[in-house]
Parts: sequence; C-alpha cells; structure tokens
Amino acid sequence: MKGVILEIDPEAQVVDLDHYIGAQDVREGAYVLYSAASWFPFAIHVGVVDPGVGTARRAIAIACEGAIFVGPDNGLLVPAAEAFGIKEVRHITNKEYTLRRASYVFHGRDIFAPVAAHLSKGVKLRDLGPEISDYVRLDFGTPVVDEEAIRGEVLTVDRFGNIVTNIPRNVVSERWRFNQDLEVSIGGYDIRLRLLRTYGEAVEDALLATMSSSNFLEIAKRNGNAAAIVKATPRMPVSIRHAG
Repeated sequence: MKGVILEIDPEAQVVDLDHYIGAQDVREGAYVLYSAASWFPFAIHVGVVDPGVGTARRAIAIACEGAIFVGPDNGLLVPAAEAFGIKEVRHITNKEYTLRRASYVFHGRDIFAPVAAHLSKGVKLRDLGPEISDYVRLDFGTPVVDEEAIRGEVLTVDRFGNIVTNIPRNVVSERWRFNQDLEVSIGGYDIRLRLLRTYGEAVEDALLATMSSSNFLEIAKRNGNAAAIVKATPRMPVSIRHAG
C-alpha cells in the first residue's frame, strides 16, 4: 500500500496507525480510528479491516470537516467521520483512480491506497463516483441508564489487558467522582472498584476503574491484565452501580 501511494504521490507523508486490530474486527478498528484520527492535522485516513473484500460491499470515500476517510463500506470509517462532521460520502466507481487490475482480496492496495494518493494530489471527491446516503452505519452502542445501574458492554480489550467499555465519561461523571467506589458486574464477576484518575493511584496488583484516553470507562489492573481475570471479550455485558 505504501509503495502504491508513493508511486502516485512521492511527497505523501505516510503514517502507520495500527497493524494489530483483531482479525475481521471492524468494530475494534472503528474504535482505534475514532480514537486517533482527531490528533492528526488535516489528513486522508485509509482504513482496511475488510472481511467483505471482493464481495458486493462498496468502496467509499467520506469528506468531513478537516479530514477525508477512504475504505470499505462496512461501518469502519463512520464513527471517526461522524466525530469530524460528515459532509458527503462517495461510492468509489471511477477506475481511473484505482489500479487497473484490482485483485479480489487486497482492495487496500488496489483501490483504497491509490484513491487516497490521488486525493492527496488534488483529485476532487466528486470525481470518484456518485454520492450516496445509504452507507453502512456503525456505532458503539448506547448504555442503558436507570436508577439502579448503568448497563453497557465491552468495546475492546487492549494489548495490556485493559477493558474499555462503551460507557462514556459524561455518563459516569453524572453519578461518580474520582476516588469513589463503585460495583462492576462483568463476565459473571461482581467487583468493587475505586474510580481513579491514573493506574498508579491504585495499590499494587489491584483492579481499578478509570477513564480511557478516549473518554470511556475502563477497567484495569495496576501492572497487570484485568481482562485475563474476568475473561473479558468484546460485547460482553458490563454494569456499574453504587457500591453497597
């Protein structure tokens, strides 16, 4: 992919974001892109987590306020694009901007990379193909909030074993402040945790709750792997309530 980009635009600056997304895990890829994209100055983001490669799924480009996203029409790009503000979405059909012999199994190299490079050279989004509105949506789910508890789910588990939930900071902060205790139910475990600002505020090897760098509730273990303890996996239900 880098070779294709640099052949078309030798002045392009290519930055790798993450090559360790779980296999076929579109939602994890969407979360990583959502978490990182806003830290780049105006950029063209190419995302490839594409289990539907070679099928009828479309290739798309999304123009936003301050960014462009290119990739498969499977929801991967949407949370990040929505955070910027979507202006238009185009179905990539113009083969003038893709490789002539696109394979069925590597659209990252043969479609997405060359399209991104042509965009960086000044090609207009409208030249890629027709505008569409029925692109595939993806979100991280909406936690259920009632008087008893806040119920969400595991969004992803990072390589340190930190469990990132889909419960956003603003929902948590309506009920708890840092240094308060809460009870978390996850994977059949009921755990009393303290909500802390940093991992280092917890005692050695203790489980804790904190806010991730992307402002979602995170369950972690100081100097350890929280996910291994509760066998956490994506989409596993999580609930938090006041500690009794």
